[in-house]
Amino acid sequence: EAKKILQALEEVKKLYRKGRFILKPELEDVHLNIEQFIIDKVGVEVGGKIHTGRSRNDQIILDLRLYLRKRVNNILSLLLKFIKILLDKAEKNLKTVLPAYTHLQHAQPTTLAHWLHAYAEMLLRDYGRIREAYMRLLNLNPLGACAIAGTSWPIDRLKTANLLGFKDVQENSFDVVSSRGEDAAELLFSLTLMLIHLSRFSSDIILWSTYEFRFAEINDSYAMVSSVMPQKKNPDVAELIRGKAASALSQLTCVLELLRGLPSGYFKDLQESKISTLKVVEDSLKVLRVITGLILTLKFDKNRMLKLTQENFSTAVDLADMVAKKAGLPFRLAYRVVGTLVKNSLNEGKKPQDITLEDLNKASMKVLGRKLNLNEKEIKRVLNPLESIKLKASLGSPNPREVLRMIKKSRIKLKMEEKSLKKEVKRLKMAEEKLQKLVSKVIMDK
Repeated sequence: EAKKILQALEEVKKLYRKGRFILKPELEDVHLNIEQFIIDKVGVEVGGKIHTGRSRNDQIILDLRLYLRKRVNNILSLLLKFIKILLDKAEKNLKTVLPAYTHLQHAQPTTLAHWLHAYAEMLLRDYGRIREAYMRLLNLNPLGACAIAGTSWPIDRLKTANLLGFKDVQENSFDVVSSRGEDAAELLFSLTLMLIHLSRFSSDIILWSTYEFRFAEINDSYAMVSSVMPQKKNPDVAELIRGKAASALSQLTCVLELLRGLPSGYFKDLQESKISTLKVVEDSLKVLRVITGLILTLKFDKNRMLKLTQENFSTAVDLADMVAKKAGLPFRLAYRVVGTLVKNSLNEGKKPQDITLEDLNKASMKVLGRKLNLNEKEIKRVLNPLESIKLKASLGSPNPREVLRMIKKSRIKLKMEEKSLKKEVKRLKMAEEKLQKLVSKVIMDK
């Protein structure tokens, strides 16, 4: 009997792959279509047994988890690849000066490496969240929960878990059926947050590629022209990535709203959650493939970034810190002195590199009523963006030595995750091959 059922199922698979398995609407859904096909092939005495000890309720959850396991592992693989590229580029740009912004105003000098590593860290956290969602529910076998209260048939749920490559069984049958949508919601939240981080990354690139910034140039392969303005080079691909993040958020909200109003048990409302889940998963795969190409071909204008950092007073806080240390002042008084210095310099058209001890003392006289006994060479040093960065001593700062340390630490974590993911993918592949061999053995058995 098992042989006949499996032979019929293999025929279903072949017909589906050729696009020739036609669903009959009068049979309601794909599950009953397959069951009826088998009954037509081998008779109801044998084919009618295929649904023994199971329900569409646990079967649908199973199908979705089997599909999502592969897709999620593909997403994780692409994500690790993108993170590695960020770390590689960061290590090559430890001394590439970049102005950091708050409120879209120059804040302090940092480095391109510091910025790249920041996104690598965000995405490593995203990786962890996606992996946890995978392990918490997606890698647990729901089959055997049946409609909601299990079955009187002596099934072995641990055996089916092993055959299907699940790590364990989701035990409580009531929980299995009632938690449909929870696994999707957790996964979608993790993917949405990842897409939001990639959206922010894209927003930086979009801004930096404008004429006003000119920090980065997007490769022609990832840009589009205007239909009327011949000079335009539009960052359409980066904009589309932002759009996918917005779409993912709406799909997550849809799934959460579907769950919010439901009592325990099974409800048809949750059919909508599949549409949302599949869209976010497929969009995540597309975004990761595209953004990998975008970053690999992106060109940074190091001279432009340094020039803008030098011209504005982004090193003002470093000067205030130095004044506070050397003159023994409370930071707030040093802040006021430097604030007055910056205001005077802007009024006089002076840039940071033009500042002298005399300028600082002029500001000090106005704020403190006295001059400061400081070294002009030290003033010049802290006002130099790269020197300012090198003076940073705190953990996690853009000091090249500190960023390199963080990159090495991230690489260790990356390698651990790569090894773990490779092991999981191999485990699933082996389970699939083992199951297929068992199926083939039953079919070929005389």
